[in-house]
Amino acid sequence: MALLLWFHVATDKIYEHTESFPLEIFNVPERLILAEKLPAQVNVRIRGKGKELLKLLLAEKTSLKIDAEKFKRGETNYEIKPQQIPIPEGLELAVTDIILPPKLKIRLDYPMEKKVRVQPHIKISPAEGFKGVGELHYTPEKVSISGPRMWVRNLRVIHTEERTIEDAKESISDQVDLIPPEGYNITISPQRISFSQTIEKIQERKISNLPIELINIPKYRKVKLEQDSISVIISGAGSVVNQVTPDQIKIRVNCAGVKRNQKVKLPIQVKMKAKVQLKKVEPDSVWVSVK
Repeated sequence: MALLLWFHVATDKIYEHTESFPLEIFNVPERLILAEKLPAQVNVRIRGKGKELLKLLLAEKTSLKIDAEKFKRGETNYEIKPQQIPIPEGLELAVTDIILPPKLKIRLDYPMEKKVRVQPHIKISPAEGFKGVGELHYTPEKVSISGPRMWVRNLRVIHTEERTIEDAKESISDQVDLIPPEGYNITISPQRISFSQTIEKIQERKISNLPIELINIPKYRKVKLEQDSISVIISGAGSVVNQVTPDQIKIRVNCAGVKRNQKVKLPIQVKMKAKVQLKKVEPDSVWVSVK
């Protein structure tokens, strides 16, 4: 009995309590969208008897709704009034103060959509003895972005998250997320891209009987090679190395400055169109006789 009496007396006193209510905006004009994020809730100070405040705490919360039907494009200063706070019916409570935020800046803008380029940030490092073939392939190369014009119009590129893959011994195929750009209410479609990189084991190959071309022979000189062909050893990704043909390799000897009636040893120059590494030239120089 004493406890009930104390509870009755205590809850019959007047108190002040800070409570939060969810914040929503509705009736946004058809050709406009919200361009900046609003606070998730509004905090208010409420005064009333303890019994009534207790009922408020136990009641289901409803949102404070802002009707944007008459709002225009641009920024609208909106003041929240105490009578807008959704106090459940039947409770004798008074809103004494709007604590946070007392005023709102609501920005609306026209929607805009466009395609922008994707900038991947993907690093793939093959393991020792392996090599990447070709460039990193990713798709799509462009994605659609949509949102408020104030944000979308200046966007030129969408970046991916950073991804590092080390010691790769086989071809890679995966997906990576796109990083949402700065700005509110912007959507990206799709939100991920696919990427792939071919990885192959490094192989060596010997190509023999490559003809030698003499270049820059001085006027009135006759130059004779003691041998007319050489061999090279190349290395690279297996599929690339195996596709190299002799006509893709140019073997030259530069005869500029050779003097008459001499026998000189000149270095071999190798030029290759294929993306492979030159490991060895056999021999790396040749004797020429000049008359």
